[in-house]
Amino acid sequence: METWLAEKFRAAYAAAGEQTSRLILRISPPLAAWEQDFFLRGLNENLFEIDDRGQVVSELLPVAPEEDAPKKIYRIFSQEPVRLLRENVCQLASAARLIFERGWLKQHVSLEPGREEHRATADHFDLLVRSPAGKIFIWVETRRSAVELNKLIADLRACSRRGPHGHEDCGFPQNHPRHEFSVANQPACLLAVAPDNELAFAVECRGSTLELEPLSSLPSRSRFELG
Repeated sequence: METWLAEKFRAAYAAAGEQTSRLILRISPPLAAWEQDFFLRGLNENLFEIDDRGQVVSELLPVAPEEDAPKKIYRIFSQEPVRLLRENVCQLASAARLIFERGWLKQHVSLEPGREEHRATADHFDLLVRSPAGKIFIWVETRRSAVELNKLIADLRACSRRGPHGHEDCGFPQNHPRHEFSVANQPACLLAVAPDNELAFAVECRGSTLELEPLSSLPSRSRFELG
């Protein structure tokens, strides 16, 4: 997989008009074994494709918007500068794992444009598992490391304890939009994933209060579908 990423990286760099003779792809943190397995399976089984600019094509992505609406592009390489978007690799591997290991169907799993303030880049997408009726069963957040996962959970809880407040008044601005998202959409479960760890939580929202109850593992698909 590292060889494949390096080839795509050189192609993306060439497409951006840059010289590739001394180009070195930096993958930090290193790819976990499960990421490599499920990312490559996603490619081999046509769950997603990636072109020479690093742009992802997949039926997990939303249908193209109307012509006058701005299109959100999902990619594994940023453009300026060209670099690997490490969390997006983890996100695609997580999507493939939900389908190939955990039994969800393609129509349940979606990559949907997130609000721009969720990330430093406007290319951010949320990974969601929805019921046929549209309820969010699983909200998936990917991070680069277990340390960042723990910060996400700590920030969500601290943001909730403070009560209603705006993004500009929050002491945890990086993850405040995540709290707003959860309160507004009320997912049943949060799955927080990094290459070196995975955390699952049952989610309960009361008004602007968010409660995260740790789970030993992500419940099975049948548990969600049976309520």
